[in-house]
Amino acid sequence: MTSTLLIGASKIDVTIGSGELKVSQAELLHWVQSAAEAVATYYGRYPVPRVQLHIIPVDGSGVRHGQTFGYDGGLIKIRVGKQTEAAELANDWMLTHEMVHLSFPSMADEHHWIEEGIAVYVEPIARIQAKQMSAEQMWADLVRDMPKGLPQDGDRGLDHTHTWGRTYWGGALFCFVADVQIRKLTHNKKGCRMRCVGFSMPEATSRTIGS
Repeated sequence: MTSTLLIGASKIDVTIGSGELKVSQAELLHWVQSAAEAVATYYGRYPVPRVQLHIIPVDGSGVRHGQTFGYDGGLIKIRVGKQTEAAELANDWMLTHEMVHLSFPSMADEHHWIEEGIAVYVEPIARIQAKQMSAEQMWADLVRDMPKGLPQDGDRGLDHTHTWGRTYWGGALFCFVADVQIRKLTHNKKGCRMRCVGFSMPEATSRTIGS
């Protein structure tokens, strides 16, 4: 089943794979639209003119394992448990995270941390700006999770330490510090807008941008 959502001047072609889901098609499309509107609110517009989104039903519940690819103008694959409730979709962060990847080019493997770091850092801010979560929740999550990105014994820097914590939360910590420093230097007139909106991803790119 395929539907097309319009987000400003951009189109999202949503394909729902076979398999009976507890949530309705309308609830799935509302989830997609909410994530897209959060990203468009943060960047001022949706990052790409058109993207394909494949929702893949799987056993269990919850949103799982999203992947974003650069070919064909942009492709997102994300898995949704067949027993997922509408409330779980409303609280989901993963689809917004994947859509943020569309705003930034694919980097060499040693710089993968900046792709994931941007997506981790921007996702809650975008959702706050779209009034989908509270700032209090974001700060609580950052206080809890940012330490996962700190260097441990034997750390060789973000380019050479490819652990989960350093890649995702280390990258997010880099973005956070950069944002704070820019705001200090400009007396809060400017921030670090993590984007490369309008970037045309190479057609040949086929590797996963983020997950």
